[in-house]
Amino acid sequence: MKYDPQKPRVLVALGGRSTERQISIESGKNVALALEENGYPVAALDTGTGRFLQIPELESIEKDPDKLPAVVDLPLIDTKRHFSLVFIALHGRFGEDGGLQALLDDIKIPYTGSGPLSSALAMNKKYSKIIFKAKGIPTPEYQVLKSLSLPEIKFPLVVKPVDQGSSFGVAICENKADFEFAAKNAFKLSNEIIVEPYLGKKEITVAVIEKENGEPRAMPVIEIIPKENFFNFEAKYSDETKREVPAKIPEHQAKEAQDLAIKAHQALGCRHFSRVDMMIDKNGKIFVLELNTIPGLTSHSLLPLAAKAHGVDFATLVEHLIKIAIK
Repeated sequence: MKYDPQKPRVLVALGGRSTERQISIESGKNVALALEENGYPVAALDTGTGRFLQIPELESIEKDPDKLPAVVDLPLIDTKRHFSLVFIALHGRFGEDGGLQALLDDIKIPYTGSGPLSSALAMNKKYSKIIFKAKGIPTPEYQVLKSLSLPEIKFPLVVKPVDQGSSFGVAICENKADFEFAAKNAFKLSNEIIVEPYLGKKEITVAVIEKENGEPRAMPVIEIIPKENFFNFEAKYSDETKREVPAKIPEHQAKEAQDLAIKAHQALGCRHFSRVDMMIDKNGKIFVLELNTIPGLTSHSLLPLAAKAHGVDFATLVEHLIKIAIK
């Protein structure tokens, strides 16, 4: 498709060096194709290699983060020279944690999503929970462990690395043996782990997309029903995971979940968009688990699904995010 020279030149930052590299490539490719469809001049930057790429080249780039160069120089000067805006489609460390955002702030180029501090706070579950509690946002009780010691929280419980996304390293533990196995795996991904009680019942998520005036707007609630009773990394991108949208929950509960999503978005100082994951316990109480500042944008991802339920297709969503980022 011929691009419109009046539209801003967009660079899609994707790939990265985290365990979520493959998902980021898919998210970034979807975004780039949507921008191309809307007539934007667009290219991609693989931040894991420092290479500029055209859309067809995205099919053949290295997906394994362990096979990337040890040291990479990001072409920030060329980014500033040739592009009007960066659309960040990176997930996990080295992209969603505020580092890239700080570099882009330094060269004064606009970008989609939250700033450095909000990104760092949301990426670290320990710090985001501290803020949620301070703001009166219900979140499960938790314990932070720095070594393999038995937690005070009773079984069943959930083990999570402090700073991973896409449910990497997350496990439900029924007993001590489960916990030791899960904790060892989680410590391979992070220096600290979070332990929470397993609340069970229903897992829901609410996307927040800001209007052009910056006012946050909650999308329809989605209920996630994984085949294996747990929304881990495999379930997140599986066709067998059921996604009910809108969630089959009472209207007052859906409204409460949407209100909590907006409160969490504002509590961490987020901007443009986010997605807030929650759990409804057996008593019907809603708990905020975590906030994602750069939700997945793949064909299986929840934010595009929520936007579609609100009447916004993917290409329109991407263009909206460009418009509010460049203001």
